[in-house]
Amino acid sequence: MGQLSPVGGFDPGWVPESLWGDRWWVLANAAAAACVWGCARWWWIRRARAMLLDRSVVALVPAAGFDPSLEEIERHAARLARVPAVVGWAPERAVGVRIRLSSEEGRLSYRVEGPGRAAALLRLRSYPDVDVVDPGVRHEVSRIRFDGVPPLGSDDHDGDEDE
Repeated sequence: MGQLSPVGGFDPGWVPESLWGDRWWVLANAAAAACVWGCARWWWIRRARAMLLDRSVVALVPAAGFDPSLEEIERHAARLARVPAVVGWAPERAVGVRIRLSSEEGRLSYRVEGPGRAAALLRLRSYPDVDVVDPGVRHEVSRIRFDGVPPLGSDDHDGDEDE
């Protein structure tokens, strides 16, 4: 049997109150937390996209007799490993460093691409026989093709950003 209201009629409001009582705030807090998480995720993705659009490219062109020592190679690798620390609090996918090796007219070109905030670190000279060149305009590097091998389809690789 239901409860009677002070007026003498049936009060159906006692059912939700008896089930939830004073615990309605649990549902309200869960909904608020989901909204806050969704807004933070949206902001984080927009920040990552903005940082990926603001990338810095540096080309390192070695001299003809370039032969680095193991210490120089380790120093250069340690410098590239410090890029996330220089950038600071940012999405992980936006602080990655991409290294592209290419050859133009028999001359090796070593391009380093990283976040715009780490441009000064990327432009530091790591090797004494290497010229640091600012390529200025970003251009696409032609893809390497192998004879007798069919090209990859769009579903053959995961998350390749070179396309």
